[in-house]
Amino acid sequence: MRHAPRIIITGDLLRPQDKLFKSSQNGNILWFHRLVRRALANATGLPVQALLWDEPGIAPPGGDILAFDTPGFYAAAGAAPDTEGWVGLFDAMDLPRDAAAMLAASFAGAAAVVGFELTEMQKRLLTLAGIPWVDVNIHPYRFGPDVLFAIQTDHPEILARLMPHHAEDHVFEPWADLLAATAVKMPPRVPVDQPCLLVGQTQVDRALISGGKLLDLSHFAPALHAVLGPEAPVLFKPHPYNADGFGLHHVGLRLSRIRETRENAYVLLAQDAIRTVVGVSSSVVAEARFFGKEGVFLGTPPMRIAPRRADIAPGRHASVVDAWLSADFWRDLLAPVVAVTAHDGRRPVLPPNALRTSLRQFWGWDEIFFQLPWDLAQGRAQARAG
Repeated sequence: MRHAPRIIITGDLLRPQDKLFKSSQNGNILWFHRLVRRALANATGLPVQALLWDEPGIAPPGGDILAFDTPGFYAAAGAAPDTEGWVGLFDAMDLPRDAAAMLAASFAGAAAVVGFELTEMQKRLLTLAGIPWVDVNIHPYRFGPDVLFAIQTDHPEILARLMPHHAEDHVFEPWADLLAATAVKMPPRVPVDQPCLLVGQTQVDRALISGGKLLDLSHFAPALHAVLGPEAPVLFKPHPYNADGFGLHHVGLRLSRIRETRENAYVLLAQDAIRTVVGVSSSVVAEARFFGKEGVFLGTPPMRIAPRRADIAPGRHASVVDAWLSADFWRDLLAPVVAVTAHDGRRPVLPPNALRTSLRQFWGWDEIFFQLPWDLAQGRAQARAG
């Protein structure tokens, strides 16, 4: 069947909920579709459709919503319909022919695919199918006035046009300085004197997938010992959504060396005693250098962010603060692959924390700036005095 040209917005069509074989990402895909569909339509003059995991309650096909038979895909791929099956598919290098054809068919007629946190397998298949893609991700630097996007593409001409929109490191430095200054007014409940901060992560995190497996600290015992040295004490911060040790208790560290903390991650990054921040693939490790700390990834960084525009290269992500709001941004990016309309010079601006609030995700930033830090500081001072 031939399809009229369109822009397809989708995301991780395959990720189920942790305990149910239902989509965990339809809401995120719809969120992103509503966020950028107007700008994309104005830029290209094409329909902008969202491709979702087909389940009861989504709009019928034919309008702005397209449905994908995710259970059928799992069956064709021979994957278990659960989180373990998703992990195996996430970065799969090969798919059975029927499964690959099924997924490729869902993008038929797409002039381009704009993804919100696509899987590695989806990106690889789109490249093989000759369909240009732009993948938009929540950026690992989350200490600024709002979250921002890290954007990647496989298309060399789109990549060249993305470069002028990339925010270099100097953009983020004042934001880190403001947060570090604010943390002076919110000292930790227990003074920090450990030189190394070790950070945990959630049990199920796309950034932890490698070779079809979920990793944790237990997979990096030799590397972790090499970083920590034989005797130095360690400050361990579990992820708020994963209170266990994230494999820490299986790496052979003496318990007497480990002090666990529930302090805010940004309060910890601002402590002078901490010199090194270590994790598997946590965004906190990526943020550490803006606070004067050495960040050490035991695994693969969640994204490879280019420090300067000149460092933009295939496989790297560009930091896009708010340019994505404008149709001109999408005109710039998509001009090599689709006819675009004339630039209009409009540059919309959202208020601070617009995306954080819209997503209902704050990544610890709210504890610093929203929860009346002077009251928190006073309470902590009283606790230390008592």
